[in-house]
Amino acid sequence: MPREYKTSGEKPITVMVKPDLHEILKHRAEQNHRSVTKEVVYLIETALGCASENVRETMHLLYKAGVEFTEETTDQPASPAP
Repeated sequence: MPREYKTSGEKPITVMVKPDLHEILKHRAEQNHRSVTKEVVYLIETALGCASENVRETMHLLYKAGVEFTEETTDQPASPAP
């Protein structure tokens, strides 16, 4: 059953990653019993919860790894980590 984005306020985002990074994300997701999408969201939320210098460094590393975001982020607060 497809998700209803209109009623929940959520917006889909497509992220392009290189095959080696996808394998790392897939492995992490399996270890943490999450889908790859939920693992990526968790990592982004964790990065945004860091001090601003750490966030800049993390985003720089994601950029160098070839991660592309197709939509700008919104001003929504990050959920606390489980």
